Amino acid sequence: METEINTIPNRRDTEGSIGIGAMIVFIALILVAAVASTIIIKTAEELQQNAENTSSDTRQQISGKVSVADVYVKTTADTDNADADDDATTGTKEDIATMEVIARISSGSLNVQEGDITYYISCRVTLVDETDDPTYAVVDSGTANSLELDGTDIADGTEITAGTTFKFEIDLAATDVTNTAGASGPHVPDGLLNNGDFATSTTPGCDMEAGAGQELELRVVVDGGGETLANLKIESITLGKSIM
Repeated sequence: METEINTIPNRRDTEGSIGIGAMIVFIALILVAAVASTIIIKTAEELQQNAENTSSDTRQQISGKVSVADVYVKTTADTDNADADDDATTGTKEDIATMEVIARISSGSLNVQEGDITYYISCRVTLVDETDDPTYAVVDSGTANSLELDGTDIADGTEITAGTTFKFEIDLAATDVTNTAGASGPHVPDGLLNNGDFATSTTPGCDMEAGAGQELELRVVVDGGGETLANLKIESITLGKSIM
């Protein structure tokens, strides 16, 4: 009988210890679950915000974009050119001076106004007297002056609605290679673009790289919208010839 009396308290102590341990584990699980739920909620909110931002950017790009239908040679001119394979005596050849772009406002585009469209023409210029790094990237840029296909000017600020086909001209920046070095200097006005022309703050343009057999890159960007890239391969500089 005495053994049974002594056993009962020990059993209760054991059961009490197990209950306290289980409660501690339970509380720990609740804390872990609370922390995990906080992290999950925060992550979900961040993902939602990122998705909304991406969706907004995508809508913005889609809602303002220009499709380039074609690009034509409009005018040509004799240019002083840096290419080593040009006429070594005169240093000149005929290149495209002005090109005409036929474009269309993409479907679904909204609030694209005259003055919102910018073009960039990029090319690579090679200097005749540079051996270490003879190639330079050159970019011509400007705001497109949009015209109706019949030549009627589209007033600044006028909305160009989706599906509208229009045109604009690109005047390639002219390259001035008549630097001021004297006849005895290393960079004389020889009609060739060399390092001295850069040294005298002469800005080269892509007109000198717009001859037959050369390539240019056209990028059309809508302010606050999307951009369109077109590679221009100049097979011929005949007036009216397509170079897309």
